[in-house]
Amino acid sequence: MPLSRQEYRQHLLVQNKTEMFTSPVRSRTQCLALLDDARRAFDISAFIDGALQLSQIEDQLGDLTNAISHLSEALVFAEEFKQTQRIPEILEQIGRCYYTQACYPQALEHWQQCVELCQNQPELLKTRSLALMGLGQICDAGGDNHLAVQMHAAAHNLLIDFGDVFLLVKAKINWAVNLQKVADSIAAKALLRDALTLCLQHHLPHYAATCSYRLAEIELADGHLMAAECLIEDGLLIVASTPYHWAEVNLLGVWAKLIAIDPSQCVRALDVVERALTIAHQDGFRHLELRMSEQAEHYARVSGRIELADEYARKANFIQLDLNSAMNPQMMPNVAGLSALLL
Repeated sequence: MPLSRQEYRQHLLVQNKTEMFTSPVRSRTQCLALLDDARRAFDISAFIDGALQLSQIEDQLGDLTNAISHLSEALVFAEEFKQTQRIPEILEQIGRCYYTQACYPQALEHWQQCVELCQNQPELLKTRSLALMGLGQICDAGGDNHLAVQMHAAAHNLLIDFGDVFLLVKAKINWAVNLQKVADSIAAKALLRDALTLCLQHHLPHYAATCSYRLAEIELADGHLMAAECLIEDGLLIVASTPYHWAEVNLLGVWAKLIAIDPSQCVRALDVVERALTIAHQDGFRHLELRMSEQAEHYARVSGRIELADEYARKANFIQLDLNSAMNPQMMPNVAGLSALLL
């Protein structure tokens, strides 16, 4: 017996959940078709599920404006059709999309609202943990790394007993990033190696690439150049077969740093970082575009290409001014006040 349209939509959702991290382009096409179909049929549950899936897919591929548009539509549907239990997870994903675009005030607003709606309801603990991770990243962006560590530790501890490897890996990575920033690289490496093992065991290539990048960054800082190079190679192999632009940009950036340790190789390092800049610009990763522009300026200057270096300096300054505007304290609540959400 052929599937009904509603059953077919559920079939596509299950298929996309399996394939979104290994075949994201195909999954996006299917997801967009599902969303159009669900909208016409007023299948609100399928539309919300599809919008949430699309946001995870676009987190890899980069069309976050499209993801926010569909999530905002899903939020309206959830409110209008009294599916209030879905609102926190929609808010969490909207926050994620804004954060990836370096729109920190909007990200903070959505994540804070999400945590407050979740409270300590058992069925919403996973969503609460994701929003706490997001707020940890906001604390990181605001320079409060110690509060960020607390946020990420709280998120991780909520997930330990749930058996959701995807979310547990996400929590370990975010916690490790801020442990590194408070100079606890030993604990950070332990978390990242544990996360990488889980990624490889459970076929999570995009997070495996992220772990490779983060570990390479630490190994490079510790002077372990061969270990860093191996991790970079592993990460770039992963993103070559499974597109994940955020990780690819960062892997190229740390590879350029490794190359540029030898000043005579700065032209080669510049070529690598310009590849990263192209991706960052196309996908609207403003914070990454800033960092890559600063690296490009340095390599151009060292290699004697002064006009090009000045051009990258102007570009970096423009992006920095734009990001500073987004982080204006008048536009963003004091992150220290977020500690009350941990109670």
